Amino acid sequence: MKKLVSLILALALVLSMGLCTAQADEPIKIVWWVYGSEAPIDTQLVVDAANAYSAEKIGVTVELLFLDEEGFNREMNSDTYFDMTFTCDWANDFASNAYNENFYDITELVKTETPALYAAIDQKYWDVAGSLNGVIYAVPTLKDMASQQFFRMDKERYEALGFTLPEYIEFRDLEPMLKAYKETYNEYPMAMGKGGLTGMTNSAQWIAGSYLCSPYHLAGTERENQIIPFWEDEVLMERYQLLHKWYELGYINPDAATVESQGKEVRTIRSGSAWPGYYAGHTSWGDMEVQGVCYAGPFMSTATMRGAMNAINVAAPEKNAIACLKYLELLNTDRTFRDILRFGIEGTHFNYVDVDGVKAVKRTEQGTNNWSMDGFVTGSVVNASVTSDAIYHWDEIFKGYENALVSTLGTFSFNKEDVEAECAACSAVMAKYNSELYTGTLDIDEMLPQIKAELEQAGIYEIQKEAQRQLDEYLGK
Repeated sequence: MKKLVSLILALALVLSMGLCTAQADEPIKIVWWVYGSEAPIDTQLVVDAANAYSAEKIGVTVELLFLDEEGFNREMNSDTYFDMTFTCDWANDFASNAYNENFYDITELVKTETPALYAAIDQKYWDVAGSLNGVIYAVPTLKDMASQQFFRMDKERYEALGFTLPEYIEFRDLEPMLKAYKETYNEYPMAMGKGGLTGMTNSAQWIAGSYLCSPYHLAGTERENQIIPFWEDEVLMERYQLLHKWYELGYINPDAATVESQGKEVRTIRSGSAWPGYYAGHTSWGDMEVQGVCYAGPFMSTATMRGAMNAINVAAPEKNAIACLKYLELLNTDRTFRDILRFGIEGTHFNYVDVDGVKAVKRTEQGTNNWSMDGFVTGSVVNASVTSDAIYHWDEIFKGYENALVSTLGTFSFNKEDVEAECAACSAVMAKYNSELYTGTLDIDEMLPQIKAELEQAGIYEIQKEAQRQLDEYLGK
């Protein structure tokens, strides 16, 4: 009987040890919130391929969930668990989350557990972008670290109209091209959705919502380091006025302020924050050859360096925090892995091709339709392969930042805690007008007195006073 008991205990011990070993070999699964209005069709297919690779390399897998600005606001204010999340200066706001201690302090962890990740990112991006008050709360995503706005234009049609597309154009000088396009093709040359021209307002640093800013063009003038209401920014106001003029002339679709976006079949000018060479070659949007024409920038600031980052949930256990950092380390040091999350599965979503000695990615139709998004969504753009229709060199792009107009605000971040109610009220006011402002539907000259009155009642000047006080204190004034 004793021998039988001993055998049973021994067998139980062996099974227990086997189970523990099996459990130890199981990869750690992390929940990662990334930016996107909806998950691409082939999300699970690509995630399965990425998980097979990362499980073998580092023993970590992910569950990928796509959230837009509204989704981040909702989920961050709920009890929904996550391990890692996208954060930046314009969605899932980094500074406010860091101030509210929602993010994990990785200051020492990133250096001791993932030294290759720490070495892969320039020190200034750790110090300026990923940190707040000397504490590292996020891993910067290497992409365009300065803000530069481009029109993505229909090269074939504009050249057929006799225009030579320049490298740079003033916003106002686009008008003759819009006129010729409309008269010749009888289409809206600047068709858009309610978000307007992506990146158009990025010529200023936004301190609070879409109502208080510090324009880059004021650097070096007697008005530098001043936080002002948007209507005191002459550059932005001219753009709002021009958009309304172009709307009235029929260059912008009448329903722009109420539709989400234009379909891919529409051949129209689009705008975005990009870099030289990004908009080049053929695009499925409108099935046309395009060229990028810069109309603003480059500008460099804490905000532009915080254009995309990843932070870890303060409530995550340490082993999960380390797993998140190891995952980001792999993304920043292993191009094969980076290309999976950037472009999908080789042979299904893309193929490698040689373009003048450069190994580049050429998307398949399935890749274009089922796994296509902004490059920063799933990691550093710099570490991914370039595409066959846009060959650019990141060392040259980063070298170009030496000529950027640099913000004088340093690493200043506005802490809205003492004026949260006023900020919410002003944001509610602007929410009524933003779509019409961004699309030219609204006559800014006619409506500005009403907008000013509503913002004043909501407390804009109290916010401005507190923000300026904090900035002056930060600058040592």
